[in-house]
Amino acid sequence: MIMLGLPLIQRTIPVFDETPLKGAFTIPQKPTGSYKTVLDGTFQEAYNDHFEHTIGFRPMLVRINNQIAFSVFDTALANGVIIGKENYLFEINYIKAIKGWDFLGEEVIETQMQKAAFVNKKLKEANKTLLFVFAPGKASYFPEYIPDKYLNQPSGENTNYAVFGEKFKKYDLPLIDFNKWFMLMKDTVSYPLYPQCGIHWSAYGVAMATDSLINYIEKDRNIDMVDFGWNGFDFPDTLRSPDYDIAEGMNLLFKIPHYNMAYPKVWFGNNESKTRPNAIVVADSYYWNIFGQGYASSIFNDNNFWYYNTEAHNSAWPTSRKTTELDMLSELGKADVIIIMATEANLYRFPYGFIDRAYESLVKSSDLEISEKPTIDNTIKETEILEIMENIDKNQNYKESVREKAIARGISYQEMLRLDATWVWENKRK
Repeated sequence: MIMLGLPLIQRTIPVFDETPLKGAFTIPQKPTGSYKTVLDGTFQEAYNDHFEHTIGFRPMLVRINNQIAFSVFDTALANGVIIGKENYLFEINYIKAIKGWDFLGEEVIETQMQKAAFVNKKLKEANKTLLFVFAPGKASYFPEYIPDKYLNQPSGENTNYAVFGEKFKKYDLPLIDFNKWFMLMKDTVSYPLYPQCGIHWSAYGVAMATDSLINYIEKDRNIDMVDFGWNGFDFPDTLRSPDYDIAEGMNLLFKIPHYNMAYPKVWFGNNESKTRPNAIVVADSYYWNIFGQGYASSIFNDNNFWYYNTEAHNSAWPTSRKTTELDMLSELGKADVIIIMATEANLYRFPYGFIDRAYESLVKSSDLEISEKPTIDNTIKETEILEIMENIDKNQNYKESVREKAIARGISYQEMLRLDATWVWENKRK
């Protein structure tokens, strides 16, 4: 009876300190009951949900459950996490990307690249540097550790990575492909470029990428930026953030064995007589390793990070802002360098709507004849359809229904998924 009552006692009068669970989740608020909600049962459901998430010892009980799933059944209960061979950890979106299961379609990518070419031309005329960057991807880097059940499944018609690469060449758009570079270095590099239990590039990889970005900007703008380099490495017994980020989100009782990582001892030169350009970087979480470590604030003056083109961060601001609150033309006017970066798992939403906004702003501000403007469809519809596709793909019952319809029609799952999502979008509009 005491054992059964302990969680309730801990919930009411916390006796033991509990380590909170890691990851992104929301604890349901305690509901306020009313005559109507009590009678129809919604209050009871909401209260039960709140109670389950606030019961005493919940973090420990969750960790026990997750550890059993991992150690006994080789399963990760964290959303989207895949346990690879030799306990190499992946996220499913990276595997989808290399298999082409999230392929946007050539027409959508072509449209984005047409707009990008127009934006690049206008920014060049204003003496600004636009640069696209492919961050590396763990699935591309470590395909030998991906479980066979994923590798053996049929691939899509193409991958976003391959088609975006072709279009960048077609429209002569500036691109640094760190994904390709990392794969070429894999067998000769001195220290790991990827951790075993994390999803982001290593500190060593970040340092090399930062050095490359500086060199590119210096040559493109004919400037001398702050000197950057590293003197030796630290080899601690424990991993530094974010090299264990996937495993942390799994909330296990015990650490997963892993190899050690090398951390470069980075230095920056004196700012005197050096140029620190103003920058806007539109990117996914891979750029946090550069922005959060203070690298960006050392090499850039007005240092802006637009996270997924939704949250704008600036090292001089006390808090972040919504990018929709910022005037695009004004921000482009202040910037010298605009970098748009994505890892393979996020190419299905690349370039995050930034090019659409920049294109619309630049067209409106230009005295162009209609015939001079690129003939491009509005891609807001496409962005919304992609979101619907992603939501359908997460719903197991809906997903199976789509698969059945695809088999019946003799088309691929991805084609049927797009058809269903388009139908949903059109009906929502009605």
